[in-house]
Amino acid sequence: MQRKTQWKLASAIAICALGCLPGCGTRVILIPPGEPVRLRETIRDAPVWVRDAEGEEVAGVMDLPAGWYCLPDDPVD
Repeated sequence: MQRKTQWKLASAIAICALGCLPGCGTRVILIPPGEPVRLRETIRDAPVWVRDAEGEEVAGVMDLPAGWYCLPDDPVD
């Protein structure tokens, strides 16, 4: 009986410890809306909007290289 109690206690401690791990070493940085960000790694096959020769937006796909800046789209009034 003593052995079963120790096993349950050890299991409970392990479950609690594993539940706390996801928050360890995490840092949250809030970027204000409208601020540019720089890509840390290349994003392959990113869906993008591009303008054709007539200035119309068309759907496209491209690789976004690491180091590029991403900026919000300023709405045209």
